[in-house]
Amino acid sequence: MPNIKVQNNNTITEINYNEGDSLLHILQNNDVKIEAPCGGNGTCGKCKVHVKDIGTINSCEYYPCSDIEVILPTIRESQILTAQHQYLLKLPIEPIPLTLNTVYPIGLAIDLGTTSIVFYWINLVTGSTIRNTGIGNPQVKYGADVISRINYCTNKKNILTLQKEVVKAINQEIDHFCTVEGLSSEHIVKISISANTTMLHLLVGINPTSIALYPFKAHFTGEKLYHPKELNIKINDSGVIHLLPSISAYVGADIVAGLASLLPPENIKNYLLVDIGTNGEMALVTSSKIYCCATAAGPAFEGANIYCGMGAFDGAISCYNSNGYQTISDEKPIGICGSGLIDVIAYMLDNKIIQADGELANDFILVPKEESGNGKAVVITPRDVREVQLAKSAVFTGVKLLLQEAQITIDNLDAIFLAGGFGNYMNPENALKIGILPQTDIDKIITVGNTSGAGAILQTCSKKFSRHTQKVIDNSQLVELANHPDFEIEFAMNTFFYYDLP
Repeated sequence: MPNIKVQNNNTITEINYNEGDSLLHILQNNDVKIEAPCGGNGTCGKCKVHVKDIGTINSCEYYPCSDIEVILPTIRESQILTAQHQYLLKLPIEPIPLTLNTVYPIGLAIDLGTTSIVFYWINLVTGSTIRNTGIGNPQVKYGADVISRINYCTNKKNILTLQKEVVKAINQEIDHFCTVEGLSSEHIVKISISANTTMLHLLVGINPTSIALYPFKAHFTGEKLYHPKELNIKINDSGVIHLLPSISAYVGADIVAGLASLLPPENIKNYLLVDIGTNGEMALVTSSKIYCCATAAGPAFEGANIYCGMGAFDGAISCYNSNGYQTISDEKPIGICGSGLIDVIAYMLDNKIIQADGELANDFILVPKEESGNGKAVVITPRDVREVQLAKSAVFTGVKLLLQEAQITIDNLDAIFLAGGFGNYMNPENALKIGILPQTDIDKIITVGNTSGAGAILQTCSKKFSRHTQKVIDNSQLVELANHPDFEIEFAMNTFFYYDLP
């Protein structure tokens, strides 16, 4: 009889089960609490769990047949799933053309980030997500941020190298999915990709250099359609690859997709969407206009340029407080990801290890080498603190200048939606404490998950989503922070940690 090892925070339960039932029913029948308000129909997405070596799946649609290890969502992750269900747009699935000649059509939505890539596999009959997986962007070896990668594009060979890296990664994930599911790549008939403007250029092999040179123009910002063979992506030859549209060189398809995927209730009129990734894109939505900008937050919040930094993978310290640390998957610590980094900085401020100017005399040891998973101490260095100061100032300054441009204050906002992999798990209280966001009512801060990925999923399921992205673009006004007269002084002043130290 096969076995399921269920990990719920620090508790592990083992369940023996008979094959033929869904994972959801197996868990529920063994008194494991898991939400499924749609009754297990695969439509709400709230019964997601992580299956090791498989990815994140809807437990109602996964039928195990061997020994597996299941990691249940934390309270915070459950809150995110609830917020996604409450605040995100829903569109009905569109029928797949008969010419594609497959009885089980699969769609793939990709959030192609600078640091990481997330894949969402969609059943194009029901519209439900089969599973999602994430990997690091292999292009990082050529530069941690978009400017570094653009600087690498000095000739056609280097541009082709970057393109091949990401195409190879996509094809490997396709091959892995098909192997696990026992399917052919011919079943995959549609891919929708959301990304920043530079990543989209590199994916299709177009030189992005103009993005980094005045007047900072992209070769394209509109949506694009490709045949799979044009990009050498291994899916159904009759399928289509859809690149979502951008607004400008630095306000990309990821923020457009995010804005278009949001559907706040009527009582939320003015709100911010902040995607705290490497580029720190954000938008201020008012009743008359959408103000957009991008800030050079850099990759610190995604673990890059931090001495012991890493992505949000197993063994990363993701939470830190006076009681100690918590790692992803409860593995022994081998590094720290963005959410843990924010917690540590807040802890250091609370305990006067650093002051408002961020000065740190010596490395701060989080985990001695004897307790780590790789025999190396996990530490915060003085340079790490500086990296956080630069990153948090970039985001704070962007928010402040957008509010100034719209002639409203933080108190006029009905909500602040946090998106992106880092925004998902960041402690809002600590984000306010260290000054990533201006001081506001913490109840206004709502975490809505990966809205860029949500937009790519909607585009994969329905062509009608293009109307929503176009509406966002038509209503948007780009705010160029670099040209703003207050930018330099604001950025410099906002590097300080302004809050009442105990």
